[in-house]
Amino acid sequence: MPNTHRILRVLNAFTPERPEISPEWLMTELGASRASIYRDLQQLSRVGLIERVSERGYSLGPKIVELDRQIRQSDPLLRSAAEIPEQLARTTGGRVLICRLHDDKVLCIQDTSGQHAPSAVSYERGKAMPLYKGATSKIILAHLPTKKVDELFVKEQAAIRSAGLAQTSEELHRLLKQWRNEGSVTTEAELDPQTIGCAVALMQGKRVLGSLSVVLPAQAVSPAKHARDLRELRSAARRIEARLASDHKKPIFTATSPA
Repeated sequence: MPNTHRILRVLNAFTPERPEISPEWLMTELGASRASIYRDLQQLSRVGLIERVSERGYSLGPKIVELDRQIRQSDPLLRSAAEIPEQLARTTGGRVLICRLHDDKVLCIQDTSGQHAPSAVSYERGKAMPLYKGATSKIILAHLPTKKVDELFVKEQAAIRSAGLAQTSEELHRLLKQWRNEGSVTTEAELDPQTIGCAVALMQGKRVLGSLSVVLPAQAVSPAKHARDLRELRSAARRIEARLASDHKKPIFTATSPA
């Protein structure tokens, strides 16, 4: 296995369920020699991506925190959103989420709470969520390319059927087309009890980047309020997309040598 590939697999091995990893576990999992694993761990430790936390092994290091701060400041989607999520949270009173598509999962990159926001929701910054449950994820699924949806159905039929989405690929495509035509997805208590979530896609041209959603306590949402919230949500998403399109046309800064 190439060294770079193995190092990336070492980083990917850290999960919320497995925050610490021992060299011995990595040797078995990656099928690499002791010398190779210790060399990889030393390289990752040197740049701060991991650190030794005990005799048992390693955890993610402080460089991750530094990179997270940089992402918050420089992510094009967050930069384009700017004050919009806070405005939407004030208008709707709910918890506003910006989420990205990442490796067949949905990753929350920002959440902003309004006056009536639920105290806790399943989507948290940095927490990977499945594509098949929750309005926030489903609207992203609805905008994936047809070929990608077909691949997902072959690979994850059990999860798709378990989520109650579809029994066949054709049925799934019909459902996703319906959501695209409606322009939004609304779910109730699908992930968190006594909550309603509504979401719209965030697009860059024809490519889906993620979603913008609002989560509210179910008892606070009347049909009239839900309709108003959807209008506000769609308007906010279009403003973010317009800024993304404008930023995309700007020249990328490149360092130049002194004359």
